[in-house]
Amino acid sequence: MAHTLNNLQEFTEMGSQLAFSPTGFQSKVIFEREKQKIILFAFEQGQQLKEHKTAHDALLVMLEGQCTFDIYQTRLHLKAGEVYRIPANEPHALQATSNFKMVLIK
Repeated sequence: MAHTLNNLQEFTEMGSQLAFSPTGFQSKVIFEREKQKIILFAFEQGQQLKEHKTAHDALLVMLEGQCTFDIYQTRLHLKAGEVYRIPANEPHALQATSNFKMVLIK
């Protein structure tokens, strides 16, 4: 299959693609292929993801704001510009300490 500029997908200004909501965190799949998925999340201060596991390794990319991230029985404080690898099957949770947005790549 020939590749052209028309096949490119631009991911600039990702944070502006999703608004904060006082009723709960928001998420939007911005890319999906057979074994690849990129999800944008927006959390208002105080919103959280309860402890859970993922079946595959994932990358968490902080776009703006801050959160706490619990993994390996340790609480980390994440901020915009940071990137973390989340290992498969490792329990983890997060809570927004300010309004924040992140991208999850898995």
